[in-house]
Amino acid sequence: MPAANHWIVTGNFTDDGAVAWRRADGTWSRAIAEAGLLADEASAKAIAARAVAAEQREICDPYGIEVFAEGTTIDPLTARQRIRANGPTTPIRRPDSGISR
Repeated sequence: MPAANHWIVTGNFTDDGAVAWRRADGTWSRAIAEAGLLADEASAKAIAARAVAAEQREICDPYGIEVFAEGTTIDPLTARQRIRANGPTTPIRRPDSGISR
């Protein structure tokens, strides 16, 4: 696993629980590729703390994570964050999906 060289801020949208990634302009995205890169953990913590106070209606529980970033690729360093970024590890079976149980 490559060493961390950046930080990003993540959380979840309060309306539907989807993963949220903070862009450099302060807005939120559902795509990790749009996340704003930060140089250090202190910056990520400061931004997450401000988001807790200011954006409770849109985003819940924001926090910073370490990532490896190169070119247009942002790769979270932990399995948990990779799953959050890339989706579930097993297919989701919904009653309306047409998949029988």
